[in-house]
Amino acid sequence: MQNPKYPSFYNFTIVGAGASGLWLANSMLKYGLLKDKTLCIVENDSDKFNDRTWCYWAKKPLAEPEIISKKWHIIKNLYRGGKNAIYPYKYYHVKSQDFYQHLKSKLKHNDAIFWLNDTVTGVNQIDNNITIQTTSQNWESNYAFLSALPKGNKPKEQDKLNLYLGKKASEKKNQIFLWQSFVGYKIKTKNAVFDPSEMTMMDFDVDQSLYTQFFYELPFSKNEALIEFTRFGTEILDYDYATSQIEKRLKLKGVEYQILEVEKGAIPMTPQFDHLKDKLKKNQRVIYMGTLAGALKPTAGYGFKRMFNYAERLAKSLKYSNEISLPTMKRKWRFRLYDILLLQILRDTPYIGKKIFVTLFKKQPLPLILKFLDEETTIFEEVVIFSQLPLLPFIKSLFKYFFVR
Repeated sequence: MQNPKYPSFYNFTIVGAGASGLWLANSMLKYGLLKDKTLCIVENDSDKFNDRTWCYWAKKPLAEPEIISKKWHIIKNLYRGGKNAIYPYKYYHVKSQDFYQHLKSKLKHNDAIFWLNDTVTGVNQIDNNITIQTTSQNWESNYAFLSALPKGNKPKEQDKLNLYLGKKASEKKNQIFLWQSFVGYKIKTKNAVFDPSEMTMMDFDVDQSLYTQFFYELPFSKNEALIEFTRFGTEILDYDYATSQIEKRLKLKGVEYQILEVEKGAIPMTPQFDHLKDKLKKNQRVIYMGTLAGALKPTAGYGFKRMFNYAERLAKSLKYSNEISLPTMKRKWRFRLYDILLLQILRDTPYIGKKIFVTLFKKQPLPLILKFLDEETTIFEEVVIFSQLPLLPFIKSLFKYFFVR
């Protein structure tokens, strides 16, 4: 039964109020799309707390400096001498609680935005109209933006996603699928033991146990830091094993501490969400976002900045939707190939992951590595990078990609 509190039509519907959904709503507001149109934001968990953190590097803050809890100008490179400054970039840390509170507070002042705490069970497009069903009601919309598949017929929804990504509905799933899983302690130490001006990225000084695993260290002050243990692999980290590694590291450093927060999670590392087309069909009104649209860099897991950039592109394009097709998150073919080659190596021979990454950090300056991860390097720069990596694993992976699949 339709709730009389809510209209039966919205111009836009966003399913999911995570990073991709809130970034898009923010961009719609920024570009004036809600001056004479309505937006419904559906979330099935309106009481989000500090459930995760996001990090990104950029030459300047993305949009909202209020959401940034810390920034670093220096990343400690344990494998290369000289200066570790990452100019022209800075490395930013965002607590999800700050992000949710700031953007929701900003958006909730707009009367054109309706908020619904419910679960979406179906989204269907007929001609240019969308029908959205939830557990309590349904409505129509001109556009629907999904950061998660509806909770209805899962195989049918997966087929829709495959078609959207430019794949055949019957196409077999890409078999390359790994996890970037992590467990982190935010700690407060008795003594001043950290340098808050620099953070540590990918410290491999830990037993690999036939995996690819490492530490991040993000100091917020001289006696507060996030110590995170991360694994790239087909298996998700065991929580007790991960915490034992963190505690062992802190014990070896002689650090007395108390745990303020614990975070854990797992991010998919796969090219299966890569879009194969540059533009959507002109009549495509159901648009996927976030992980489903390929927002996560498969070999790094970073997606916060990519979600922001895609939200900006979508909002700008929606202003001229009668003239142009909406953009996708399609990546350049060569960067997709680089990711596939490395993922195959990490899947089939994970014990050599450390050698590859340590060599990368030893041979290349950090700003170039960050530029490469942003997929903004030139072919010449990429030749320089790969020429100094262990080549045999990549040659074998390239052969496997073309002849063994």
